[in-house]
Amino acid sequence: MKSKLDKGGDSNSLNSNSEKEIQTLNIKNSMKKRSLSYRWENSRFLAVRISYKVLHSIWIVVMAVGMFLAWLIAILAT
Repeated sequence: MKSKLDKGGDSNSLNSNSEKEIQTLNIKNSMKKRSLSYRWENSRFLAVRISYKVLHSIWIVVMAVGMFLAWLIAILAT
């Protein structure tokens, strides 16, 4: 008497379906876990991507100026 696992077709198709479902769930979960900045940067809409680039560039300049001022104050204080 053969068990269900001995039959090649049933167990293979069952395993492949469950593996596909697991992969689909993993993809959906990984998409939910992505940060706002990642989704904003990689949006399918051009206007959203451009706004990200502009605001990101402004933020980099502001941070560079702030670091320079902090360095300057540290140098002058000594």
